[in-house]
Amino acid sequence: MVPNRVALGVGGLEADPGDHICGVFSGEEERNQILIPFLQAGLASGDKCICVIDGTAPGQIVSTLGPGGEAAALTAGKQLEVIGASEMYLRSGRFSADEVIGVWKAAISDAMYAGQFDAVRVVETWSRRDVIPDMNELLMLESEMNRYLPLYPQVVMCLYDMDQFGSGALVNLVMTHPRMLVGGMVIENPYYLTPDEVLAKAVQRDTGTVIPVTKEAEQWYSDVMTG
Repeated sequence: MVPNRVALGVGGLEADPGDHICGVFSGEEERNQILIPFLQAGLASGDKCICVIDGTAPGQIVSTLGPGGEAAALTAGKQLEVIGASEMYLRSGRFSADEVIGVWKAAISDAMYAGQFDAVRVVETWSRRDVIPDMNELLMLESEMNRYLPLYPQVVMCLYDMDQFGSGALVNLVMTHPRMLVGGMVIENPYYLTPDEVLAKAVQRDTGTVIPVTKEAEQWYSDVMTG
């Protein structure tokens, strides 16, 4: 049974299956205020939960989710997977959007075809500590994820450390997410660009995939991200 809505665990918010949501944080405490409730809500709902953590040991997240070995038991049962960012993104020794997309597709399809879970929720954190990705590759990864997200009942939340990413990089990355988590709300992104639009702009630029941002979009993102 495909769920109609997915509880995010934050402020009573919900998402639709197939949603790709961008959130920002400043420091580990703010990150955990989103990440931990999101995973707890998924575990309580019986969802498959995958967390890719940057800058924190996976075992620390598992311990936070379930003191006394409760979450460890869930990892043994494959409902919960907490993966270090370098293990996920640097399997071949370098960060490659195509390679990561292939790994994600395999992981999600395996989880769904097993028939054990009705939905998958994924949270990725980016703090530029364990992994410092090429920004063009990261932009392409976030953009291309939108092609396969509707294929399965899944919600993906990408969390970026505002202190580690410049405003220009954040604006470009946000443009690849249809929705944003900000100020206790999930809002539609009026400046979202589809994967084809991102690729077209990349071709126009010739020198890379950094997207030319309009003044209106830049001001909107600035207003949103600063509340």
